[in-house]
Amino acid sequence: MTRIPFFKIALCTIFFIGYTAAQNTGKITGKITDATTGEPLIGANVILEGTAYGAATNLDGEYTILKVPSGIYSILVHNLGYARVITKNVKVLNDLTTKIDIPLTQSAIALKDEVIIIAEAPMIKKDLTSTESRVTSEEIKNLPLQNLNQLIVQQAGVNKDQNGDIHIRGGRSTEISYLLNGISITDDYTRAQAFTIETESIQELQVISGTFNAEYGNAMSGVVNMVTKSGGSKFQSSLELWTGDYVSTHKDIFWGIERVNPFSLYNIQASLGGPLFTDQLSYFLTIRRSHNDGSLYGINTYSPEGRSTPGDGSLVSMNSSERWSGQGTVEWQLSGRMKLKVDAFGSRESTRFYTHLYRLNPNGEKGGISTGMSLFTKLTHQIFETTFHDVTFAYKFNDYVSRLYDSPYDPRYVSPDSLNAPGYHFYTAGTNLNRFQRNTESKIAKWDITSQLNKFHLAKLGVEMQADKVFYEYITLIPAKNSSGQDLDPFVPMIQDIDSPYHDRFERTPFKLAAYLQDKIELESMIINFGLRVESFDPRGRFPADKEDPNIFSPFKLEHIYKDLNQDGKIGLDEQVDANKFTLQEREAFWYKNASIKTQLSPRFGVAYPITEKGIIRFSYGIFQQIPEYSQLYLGDQFKLTSAQGIQGVTNDRNVQVPFGNNDLKPQRTTSYEIGLQQQFYDDYSVDVTAFYRDIRDWITSGPPVPTYLAGISYSERINRDFANARGITLTLNKRYSENFSFGVDYTYQIAEGTNSSSDEQFFAQLNGSEPKRILTPLSWAQTHTLNANIYVGDADWGASVIANFNSGQPYTPSQIQGTNTGKDVISGLADNSLLKPMIFNIDLEVYRNVTIADLNLQFYIRIFNLLDAKNPMNVYTDTGKPDFTIVQQTVSADKGWFVNPTYYSEPRSFNVGTKISL
Repeated sequence: MTRIPFFKIALCTIFFIGYTAAQNTGKITGKITDATTGEPLIGANVILEGTAYGAATNLDGEYTILKVPSGIYSILVHNLGYARVITKNVKVLNDLTTKIDIPLTQSAIALKDEVIIIAEAPMIKKDLTSTESRVTSEEIKNLPLQNLNQLIVQQAGVNKDQNGDIHIRGGRSTEISYLLNGISITDDYTRAQAFTIETESIQELQVISGTFNAEYGNAMSGVVNMVTKSGGSKFQSSLELWTGDYVSTHKDIFWGIERVNPFSLYNIQASLGGPLFTDQLSYFLTIRRSHNDGSLYGINTYSPEGRSTPGDGSLVSMNSSERWSGQGTVEWQLSGRMKLKVDAFGSRESTRFYTHLYRLNPNGEKGGISTGMSLFTKLTHQIFETTFHDVTFAYKFNDYVSRLYDSPYDPRYVSPDSLNAPGYHFYTAGTNLNRFQRNTESKIAKWDITSQLNKFHLAKLGVEMQADKVFYEYITLIPAKNSSGQDLDPFVPMIQDIDSPYHDRFERTPFKLAAYLQDKIELESMIINFGLRVESFDPRGRFPADKEDPNIFSPFKLEHIYKDLNQDGKIGLDEQVDANKFTLQEREAFWYKNASIKTQLSPRFGVAYPITEKGIIRFSYGIFQQIPEYSQLYLGDQFKLTSAQGIQGVTNDRNVQVPFGNNDLKPQRTTSYEIGLQQQFYDDYSVDVTAFYRDIRDWITSGPPVPTYLAGISYSERINRDFANARGITLTLNKRYSENFSFGVDYTYQIAEGTNSSSDEQFFAQLNGSEPKRILTPLSWAQTHTLNANIYVGDADWGASVIANFNSGQPYTPSQIQGTNTGKDVISGLADNSLLKPMIFNIDLEVYRNVTIADLNLQFYIRIFNLLDAKNPMNVYTDTGKPDFTIVQQTVSADKGWFVNPTYYSEPRSFNVGTKISL
């Protein structure tokens, strides 16, 4: 293939790649001086206690320690003739510089004299050139949280949509890159996080919502970087257990919620870490088992077999989940200049799906199992005193399976005729006949080098490559037939051949390549970040050469079915015989064209300028490009058209028809600008104000109907055409912990508009005969006002924390109802997403008590989520704007409870009661 030489040249030119080559370490710098004279001290030793990190001061008394993992350290400084100084509580954050100047006092007996200093981290970060939020493990443990997503959405500029998907600064949920210790754990098929990382594993959570540096790639809205814990120099272990349930008065919405079972929710989690045999070898292990019965129940009124076999009337959970997850980390200090680190992560979660139609036949709906794992190996080598490089190899795999029964030929499957329920009625029989499996395997190699070139320049260079293998299979079981072509009775399920629209299967092997160069210039008067990133993507795909006849399995044109034996450019009647048909293999020789390699260049620039001793303004700009998710490239790229009239698409794993995939899509592109101010006032308060603007181009959408050779048959495929913009202001006020309390408040005002909210939206409009949208309307997740607050009160013995959220309503498109018993909607004449759903308000609470017995530290706590049991509307009926009433129910016959849909509301109140034992 012509693509191969490109990659050979690229590999020879830039050696490896930097696709998501984020560093997970910070830097400590400072100056060691004589406390009396202020003169710099040459050759003073600066050591991070309990580690192999250290440096000696230069002729100006300055020192620099690079590649320090995120965490809290004690710095030991000693010099001949001076008392030793230990500075404790030095916080190092990922990608930032921590400056610690230390004066030494002269002493005749320096080895015995020792001075202890407790460092206090500055409230403002002088080298921060774009907006980001950081939460450390110390802060995480004081918040009422069950998972990391709860923490991510507390950050300024971040919000959730009605499905729980996360959006940053108005972008689509697929525009976020999830990193684990600098390696991407984004599932490129859906752009979601590939597997679960527990809060207990996190040392630092970094959410970058601004114009991130060139070391971060393949993301347009933001980056979520999770830095995990490692074993330290001291042994530590913990065991945590909690149980709980949902407790609510809204039993008309959440069936069975009045029953309380304190073991409906439970969690068991253990961790331990420390040195292993020697101080040069350490480990960290954590494992978690969690169970959630869910809050959405159905009643087993009917069995899948039908009314003739009634159910037992019991309550059946329809959104339960069960998960195992874990982490294992080993670090080996091979020498004073070399370190090896191995990380292993994994999770497995089984879930059930709530589908309103199945509420009286809950055992007929399928569930899903997601499995993910990764293995990272990283070698860090100090080449020179101020130059390090890392070589990383990573493997990640995630798999998702969704089906009702393990075997496709299970006799419990029921004929699809059983699912023919009238409108506004629950299923009284039937089974979900769809089966789905998808997995992505990635192999990653990465090389990074970091060098403090001089006092002012910290340079980074990174290169990385990622080879993926994507597998997908979607099957709709159909009735097997007898020799006469009639359905077998009783029903026997059958899998259609691969050329059928009822059976979609493919395997693709895309390849990514990227490199970046980043220079951090730390001057006395300002900090400048400048970077350049180049990314290349080979989809290793193809697309039909003849758009009018794209289905290789069942062509429309005669010249694509039969061979032109006499080469006259026509297919005569004598040539239209079965013996003269092309085979599938023969057709492949002329059917496709190869998709092209996509390469893009992205500059990034940021500057931070001190205006006072405790005030900094910043400005940043960047171009950010992202390849489409694999589902948009590959799903339906075989174009299995049928003879049905109208616009056709492919059925996805949610049993919804969407546009055909396009292997030749371009990267999507965002240009971002922001300006911000950090200001500390008093000793413990700081404020951050940021204004931002994002211009988004080449969003994926549905293309116009493509006509085929047969009149009346057309199809839609994905193209780059949609555009959007988002602009807003964020305001953050923080008080660090002092006088037994701390708090944080952030407010976001944001306007997010685009031509279409989802890449499928235009396709659905085409099916209804609508013209393509060419104007900007509010995006479906646009949230004009977002207010988050958290407060912690406590000391070493007790504490309480509260998280509160206020969100203005997200938009919806209003409709009107016809005055007939069909209940069909008609267009209201109002613009798309022109009205707002009701606002949302939520409070979470945690109260704990610490007790120490011998060497054991015990914590007892209770957490309450949705403390006020608020009925927060996540969705509404578009004719009324309410979640609990529609005019339709006055005009049609419906099952009792049909119009009370629990998925239209957020989760009801729940509680956890637990204990944590630490050693």
